[in-house]
Amino acid sequence: MPLLRAATLLVAIAILSGCAVLTADGERLTLTSPEFRAYVERVFREQNRVADQFAFALEGVRDAPANVTAAEQSLQEACAALNELATARRDERPLSVSQRSTSARSVPTCERTLRASVATLDAWRPPRR
Repeated sequence: MPLLRAATLLVAIAILSGCAVLTADGERLTLTSPEFRAYVERVFREQNRVADQFAFALEGVRDAPANVTAAEQSLQEACAALNELATARRDERPLSVSQRSTSARSVPTCERTLRASVATLDAWRPPRR
């Protein structure tokens, strides 16, 4: 049984090492590279920062424009797999190879949605309290 697990892990690593994603800037990063890990960390931190900005901007606002609330929702949805990956790592909960791959492949979509959400938030000025 340990041999089967080791073989499965090696096959998964071989598959993932050949896989790559394109960042929003068009940079190709392989999923097992240190650059990809740094990219995931950067996108995760930026997504959290922007989510906080939405929370503070919308706090106490009764009728926020639909495009602003839609941008916040889109950000949450696009980055859900990335947040799941981060939560699993924080909680030291293992994810399957399939879950890790899905999360990793979702990062560029999260990044693109993040950029669009920032533009929407920056274009809207919440009323002063």
